Amino acid sequence: MSVRRRDVLLGLPLGLLLSRAQAAPADAPSVTLVTLDHGALDETRRRLRAGDDGLAAAHAALRTRAAKALKTPLRSVVDKTMLPPSGSRNDYMSMGPYWWPNPDTPDGLPYVRRDGKRNPQVAGDALDSDRMVAFCRDVFDLTLAHHFGAPDDHAAKAAEALRHWFLAPRTRMRPHLRYGQAIPGIVEGRAEGLIDTRHLWMVIDAALLLNARGVLSDADLAALRQWFVDFTQWMQTSPIARDEDAADNNHGMFFDAQLVNCLRFTGEAAKAKARLATVAARRFKPQIEDDGRMPLELARTRPFHYSAFNLEAATRLARYGQGGDVDLWREPRLLRAIALLQSAALSPERWRHATSTEPTIDPAKLVPILLMTRFSTGVDQPLLAAAVSPRTEAVDWLLWSVPPGTPDRARPSQG
Repeated sequence: MSVRRRDVLLGLPLGLLLSRAQAAPADAPSVTLVTLDHGALDETRRRLRAGDDGLAAAHAALRTRAAKALKTPLRSVVDKTMLPPSGSRNDYMSMGPYWWPNPDTPDGLPYVRRDGKRNPQVAGDALDSDRMVAFCRDVFDLTLAHHFGAPDDHAAKAAEALRHWFLAPRTRMRPHLRYGQAIPGIVEGRAEGLIDTRHLWMVIDAALLLNARGVLSDADLAALRQWFVDFTQWMQTSPIARDEDAADNNHGMFFDAQLVNCLRFTGEAAKAKARLATVAARRFKPQIEDDGRMPLELARTRPFHYSAFNLEAATRLARYGQGGDVDLWREPRLLRAIALLQSAALSPERWRHATSTEPTIDPAKLVPILLMTRFSTGVDQPLLAAAVSPRTEAVDWLLWSVPPGTPDRARPSQG
């Protein structure tokens, strides 16, 4: 996109910009992303342009999601119907998903925990947790669809969504989670609330892609970085966040994944590397047994789900380590955990941890993990071959587009 074209786009109101979006976007200059790899995304775009049937279903699914996001009103934390204890709807607020009204008290307080059984009160417009996830996915889908050839209105809507959620004074989210995963009758907010922001990596990479195309201005990107500077400061200083940092299950793993992601985005590479250097001893060793089992996740009512969930954060940390000269992909405990769950998905009869809540396992939960693992290590993952036919609609197939048997594309550089 030319400088003049970029200036024109940035000066147009969203409605006019949408009406003028027609042709597919031109290729953007390469940009260093934090989680994803720009070269892999460009390889996907090349394959899509060449008519690669293997990606057609995933691309169609992405286009469908992006088309829906294009028509969805902008989202903001001020849209919730409940009022946080602060009195400001600009403060994010959610409720612990497994906490229910107390059947033994007239007012239902204090709430009681039922692990694995989600209280429907946590969903919908009253609180922000569903809204946060939907916002991140909308921005991500719109940006990716645009990168793969969708018209400029997709990128414009993604940029507008970012400004609406993070920057506009009336609708912006304040950079903290003081009221995350509250428990009625017990606490206004708690450490577990930090898991609610685990999808913000999507927003960060989307913002970098949008800025490279000139759709999100340098000033907006700088303001967004400042929001994450403030959020990262809260993560490192607040008592709530310190409790989450001390968690010895998937919450602790996701805390590190989020913190490193934010630090890398905000230019704190040395701090990110220092945190990554502690992961093997501080997260992998206490949480993953020598044979790959994760006892704290296996003790849950959905053991396969939570084991895969923990691996999602662990492999993302390994991915960040590639860009910080900390090679976590060589850690035996991580590799054995991946192998254990993959073996279970390929041969479910070997899985000895079924519960009434999770009587069967869902191999699809591993596909995003294995795609990133294959891309980052150059080692093929057997489940991916088994999952190609029924799972090609998963958008993750578009993110790590490295044809099998091309080790020269493994271990890409990250800045």
